[in-house]
Amino acid sequence: MTRRRPQESDLSSSSVDDATISEKSEFDVPDATGLVDWVLSEPRLSEYCAVAVEPLEIAARLETFGLSARVVRSRFGFPNVFAAAEVVYDSVHFSEGTRHLKPGPPMGRPVDLLRGALYAIPALLFSVVIINFQLGSYWWLLPVGLTVSWGTTQAFTVLGWSLRDREDHRSDALLAACSVLATAIGCFLLALVMDAILGGTLTTVAVAVAIGVYISASSVLVFHSDELLLLWCLMPALFGLALTFGVISDRTAVWFVAASSCLVVIAALSSVASSRWKVPTFPASTWRRSAKFLLYGVGCGLLTSAVIGFATHGAHASNAIAIAAGPLLVTLGLMEWQLRSLRSRIDLALRESAHLDQFRRRARDAMARSITIYVGVLAATSVAALLVALLHNLSTAPLLIFTVDGIGISFFLALIFVSAGLIDQVLLAWLVAFAVLVATLVLVRMTTGHLAADLGILAVLLAAAAALVVLAVGSREVFSSPLTYLGQSS
Repeated sequence: MTRRRPQESDLSSSSVDDATISEKSEFDVPDATGLVDWVLSEPRLSEYCAVAVEPLEIAARLETFGLSARVVRSRFGFPNVFAAAEVVYDSVHFSEGTRHLKPGPPMGRPVDLLRGALYAIPALLFSVVIINFQLGSYWWLLPVGLTVSWGTTQAFTVLGWSLRDREDHRSDALLAACSVLATAIGCFLLALVMDAILGGTLTTVAVAVAIGVYISASSVLVFHSDELLLLWCLMPALFGLALTFGVISDRTAVWFVAASSCLVVIAALSSVASSRWKVPTFPASTWRRSAKFLLYGVGCGLLTSAVIGFATHGAHASNAIAIAAGPLLVTLGLMEWQLRSLRSRIDLALRESAHLDQFRRRARDAMARSITIYVGVLAATSVAALLVALLHNLSTAPLLIFTVDGIGISFFLALIFVSAGLIDQVLLAWLVAFAVLVATLVLVRMTTGHLAADLGILAVLLAAAAALVVLAVGSREVFSSPLTYLGQSS
């Protein structure tokens, strides 16, 4: 975006003029000196502010580094982040040239498709374990491991990126160990509860914990961009699955899966053996953000678990679930690809737009393009899955396919929101979704006296639709603001 070069001013004169102060109505004279000192105490923040060519960029950076509207009012006495940005803009010396050295976010690459495939593989691997240990009647196994690990991995990823921003690599070992340990404990406790309520054995508890630990360990490798290492660790399991076609028994294949799971955990925790440990510290804002992402991940896991729970009570449930989940699994890599491509297109629009209206048009076009590509491929794979379901006379599969598609689209839109820093809107959408889900289930129970599988799946579909409505309404204005995207580009 074309911007004027600011006038350089002496750092010692970081104050607000009388006109600016008079506009602050209920506020006293803001602490401009304290604000500038706070900015200069953060090397990366001060660098960003020095190369900014308009206050809007600085406002985005201040928000990124934790200076929310509440903090800027209570700590420095400014009415909002934009007023604080104006002061920083006029106080920090302009540094020309550095700005152009920073490249924009890369476009989506084929490795993103590999990452999506790696997310889908666990469902295939652990289905072999569940079937061969005759645990299929305990539907809660996969949901427990999936829900807990989805939440913990999201939370620890936030902490991990916080360390990356500070270029702290010595805390990686401790963070990886804590992530796997927290997931294991969470899965164990929840599995014990489900075991007491719905029945199970020590084996079911162990398998639920194993699923969660594997997903947590694999997320550690993905976070460190070790997708190829993860793929190599999975080779024994993939080789074992290939041998089940007439060479070895399914029960023997379980040991191949177990070997791969152990390799993944060992690879993820390999840095624990290092003596260069460091205990990290995080500000309160990072812990709050991590907690929000924990809720975000748990919400994703619960929506998925609801589908699994109701679908497993229908006829030909295993075949129906396999067919219905196919489109979503196939498009996981595409979801990651389009998210990265969207970031790149938005960054390019922000750099090239001459005015805000032009940026708004380009931002909306970029978002529409990414969503259209994802939904189009999802629809095409869903049609193929629907034809397979009809050929196999699976009456519940079409409803399952529509429900899984609804969840997939809501996940993709939520991922865009989260990437833009709008985690609160996503949590609101999940809250509305679960309110609709619970209300629908209660209404069905009161009307029919029981919860049929197809009506339960329909309730999940309505919940996903409610989440989509909330996200769509919330995206109308937010996604046309450069502050939304600029604040996440650090």
